[in-house]
Amino acid sequence: MPINFLQFRKNLTYTAKANVSTIIADLQELAGIDQLAELQQSKYAKRALHYFYGVIGCFVLGFMLLFLMEKFPAVSLLILALFLGIIILLFAIIYELFKKFKLRKLNIINYRYKVTQQIVEMLARDMDAASELEIQLSFKPTKIKENIAETIPHPTKRDWKIDQYQNEWLRLKGQLLDKTRFLLTATDVSKTQYGWKRSSGKSKYKTKTNDMGLDVILSLNYPQRRYGAIKILQNEISSAINLPYLCSMRNVKLTEKALHLSVRMAPQVADNGKHIYETIMMMFLSLYQVLNLAKVLSK
Repeated sequence: MPINFLQFRKNLTYTAKANVSTIIADLQELAGIDQLAELQQSKYAKRALHYFYGVIGCFVLGFMLLFLMEKFPAVSLLILALFLGIIILLFAIIYELFKKFKLRKLNIINYRYKVTQQIVEMLARDMDAASELEIQLSFKPTKIKENIAETIPHPTKRDWKIDQYQNEWLRLKGQLLDKTRFLLTATDVSKTQYGWKRSSGKSKYKTKTNDMGLDVILSLNYPQRRYGAIKILQNEISSAINLPYLCSMRNVKLTEKALHLSVRMAPQVADNGKHIYETIMMMFLSLYQVLNLAKVLSK
């Protein structure tokens, strides 16, 4: 289904409930929108730079003509023309930069749609072609007001506060061939400390932002008839989790109906699409290693 361009530009969020092929087509359309925006922005920036060179040329030529005004009074008309040319070029620069600025929202975060397409294609291999995926993919930046999860006092600095940001940019929900339902989320986490700092008798307002990384959470609601013996493996689940470098398991939990795995990716790889994909793939493989063993035991 075609993406509503105006609505997407307004909220920078793609939401759908559709089959895999439709969602992949939509993600490819998002990639096309991003690439076109990048090309257009590059074109406007180059034009603005050329006009700027024109302004410099007019200034240099006008400065050189000033020395000829005493001998050739008519040169003053040429200097006036150069002055008008400079004004026109300055307006042209402003116009090109304005057009570039208008496209800034459509120059979306590349790795988000790229890694999402990889994940969808991976899951499609274990899904019925007609089954639907529910997806919410946001391209909003993390450090905006609406993503503030909480504001707390600074533990050591008086009158300082800490804003904690949580930006869930991916939510993916569906069902695999074995009737296991999955929910996958990816959430950027960061915090900003701010307050007044007194130094040398003067007070200065200071801010400091720290990226905490990316939280990836995977929940598998498994069919109990197939994997009912999983409860026997409760103490062995943690040892089955295998994750890439710079990823750490925050929590793994088994309930009567589901397996939950929470992973924190370090800030160094939190925006690395390849690393995100590998982490999510290994999360699925690790949990299914447990489920497959439970399936054998159930027999």
